Amino acid sequence: MKAIIMAGGEGTRLRPLTCNIPKPMMPIMDKPVMEYTVDLLKKNGITDIGVTLQYLPDEIINYFGDGREFGVNIRYFIEKNPLGTAGSVKNAEGFLNDSFIVISGDALTDIDLSKAIAYHKKKGSISTLVLKEVPVPLEFGVVVTDNDGKVTGFLEKPSWSEVFSDKVNTGIYILEPEIFSYYKENQKFDFSNDLFPILLSEKRPMYGYVAEGYWCDIGNIEQFIRCHFDILKGLVDVAIKGEKYRDGIWIGENCEISKEAKLSTPVYIGSGTKIYDKAEIGPYSILGKNNIISNCATIKRSVIFDNCYIGDNTEVRGAVLCKKVKLESKVSVFEEAAIGDDTLIRERAIVKPGIKIWPNKIIDSSTIVKSNIIWRGKFSRSLFGRQGISGEVNVDINPEFVSKLGSAYGSLLKSDSKVAISCSDSGAAQMFKYSLATGLLSIGIGVLDLGRIPRALARQSTLFFGVHGSIHVSVNDDTQKVSIVFMDSNGLDIDKGLERKIENSFIREDFRRVKIDSFKKIDHMRDGLEYYVRQVVNQLGVRNIRSQKYKVVLSIRNPMILNIVETIFGELKIGVKIYGEFNDVIGLRKEVIENNANLGIKIDDECEESIIIDEKGDIIRDDLYDALNALIMLKTTNIRTLVVPVTASSTMEQIAEMCGCKFIRTKTSQRSILDAYLKNEKVLSRREMVNSYLMTIDAISVCMLTINLMAASNLPLSRILAQIPKYYIAKKEVKCPWNMKGKVMRNLIEENDSNSVDLIEGVKLNFDDGWVLVLPDAEEPLCRLYAESRDSIELDKLTNELLKRIETITLEE
Repeated sequence: MKAIIMAGGEGTRLRPLTCNIPKPMMPIMDKPVMEYTVDLLKKNGITDIGVTLQYLPDEIINYFGDGREFGVNIRYFIEKNPLGTAGSVKNAEGFLNDSFIVISGDALTDIDLSKAIAYHKKKGSISTLVLKEVPVPLEFGVVVTDNDGKVTGFLEKPSWSEVFSDKVNTGIYILEPEIFSYYKENQKFDFSNDLFPILLSEKRPMYGYVAEGYWCDIGNIEQFIRCHFDILKGLVDVAIKGEKYRDGIWIGENCEISKEAKLSTPVYIGSGTKIYDKAEIGPYSILGKNNIISNCATIKRSVIFDNCYIGDNTEVRGAVLCKKVKLESKVSVFEEAAIGDDTLIRERAIVKPGIKIWPNKIIDSSTIVKSNIIWRGKFSRSLFGRQGISGEVNVDINPEFVSKLGSAYGSLLKSDSKVAISCSDSGAAQMFKYSLATGLLSIGIGVLDLGRIPRALARQSTLFFGVHGSIHVSVNDDTQKVSIVFMDSNGLDIDKGLERKIENSFIREDFRRVKIDSFKKIDHMRDGLEYYVRQVVNQLGVRNIRSQKYKVVLSIRNPMILNIVETIFGELKIGVKIYGEFNDVIGLRKEVIENNANLGIKIDDECEESIIIDEKGDIIRDDLYDALNALIMLKTTNIRTLVVPVTASSTMEQIAEMCGCKFIRTKTSQRSILDAYLKNEKVLSRREMVNSYLMTIDAISVCMLTINLMAASNLPLSRILAQIPKYYIAKKEVKCPWNMKGKVMRNLIEENDSNSVDLIEGVKLNFDDGWVLVLPDAEEPLCRLYAESRDSIELDKLTNELLKRIETITLEE
């Protein structure tokens, strides 16, 4: 006997799961549902199989081929237009020269087909319908039979008042070739609605065989999930792909499961899946191939397809995730939610129960998804955040993405341009750096590889080597986050205009490609660090510093930065003690005091932030660090202007006044600050001014110039800091939906009781004893609030009033 598998269904009720694959290819326990059908036919001795196709036929053909790998022979019959169940089988009429069986490719069953075939032959039937008794038949075609099994009536998807039987049509039929005489080729014709009523009216022998065993039509998401659970419960007699690890746990090949992970039976884990420490899987969880389940993630009663990423502390409950879905840290996805292929859900987002998200979507961080997302595409928000482009390694940022990013940037430059690339000391960062190089070279742009250096040094090198721009890649191994920062020819972050151009180029993919004779080579810079050390030392009064015999405690995790600092200190004859607890500022403070050191210095991995501890153990960070930085610049250079961002403390204005310098507030971007300096400073050349500003955002330079000022004034740092006036400062965050940010800003401007309003960036409200600044965040649905006052009680009052006001405005939605 031959068989026909009907595999042309689109599975519209299963969307978004079936947006990119036909329903028969829906994976169940890491196998397409149609493969179970093939296994069942083979088990019953049927190896000559025809498959009718219509929706995404290549997906099925590419997987099953000629059937040889599955121990059967397969032929395909493709409908150009939908012809109905019987119409599609008519295409295979030449293949079917004897009794044959028709079976659905998108239902899971272990029914004994041999018994049904024997029943068909015994009854001499032209058509035998395999039936199944179900308690709730409302979603199926009900079949009525007499005591002898002869079919006497049909009813498609009845209401309760129309339910005359609990025997439903499984879509499995044993048929005789003469049924083809009842309709024509290319005629739209259905078995249940057209053929069977005709046979019934002509009183042809048509019987219903009530089968035992399991049968489930995966017509909707609930049924799709349920059939997985039924397999795990042992209710279905099918071969499970994988090894039975222990009772209730099946595991595929090459899985890596932490000893600290918790598996609660029953669960299925597909091959190549990696489960990290303290992750919890199960019960009733099914993971496909090559998934990554991160630390402390929890998955229960859920089905996850292939190549998904589940971030730290993320929870998935009773949901379905399609291929290549990426959930960042602390995401929550709840019951009967379905997430389509290639969707990225950013950290702390919540997907409510029953929500369906179509493929290729990005859900912003902290978003609460309360309704289905069908049409909104990717790039719902800009690629660039507060500083460059950031995301999780190989989750929302992978090598293909980064290469395309390089091409998008390179396509905006002139053909003779040269771009410097650099990265932090990480294998992942190096991978992304060379992905950028590939994208740039493909556009015909020259590349200067600065190697593995901190971002602050990349800025200095950009200016020093005179390239048209540079890109620095850094990876934080602790958070698994990558940050990609684009810099202009001055070594500063590119402006918003160029960011938008890169985004548009990236989305359009409108890149020029060049022929082989236009490709440039990568030039590798070997001596960049030596140039940098010489530049820093040349700014210092080496003799003065040597004479003081300073002693410094260092806490620097990055070996490259530590080597640079030790090299410079060696020239300056400064004694060094290393403190290895890199995140313990209190411990560093204790080391400074116990060792009678002049300074403690902690520098971050990118050399852009520092914490300094004076000889008394006072900690200089954040606004006080910025104030010290400004004082050093005005005391040790010829610059007669102090430019600060709108968020800066009023302390800065007092410092400018102390030093007899002009004071300017501007936008927070580096470009805005430098432009103000260039406009107001005429003594220094442009290059000197740019270099002086770069030193203020380089932690090594700031620390060395601090020591230089101490030596020149012959004062300990605590005495220098005593000159800086003190203010009380508060920095807060308040939740604000994306669509409410404009309304919040407008309301703050229109309804305020302040003395004045500044709109340099955000909304700044000035009062008698302080000020409050509200800045909408570019990356998250929140606003950042900065406040300052000479009085701590007044500061709390200002801050709390503004927070309540913003919360009230957002609740009006």
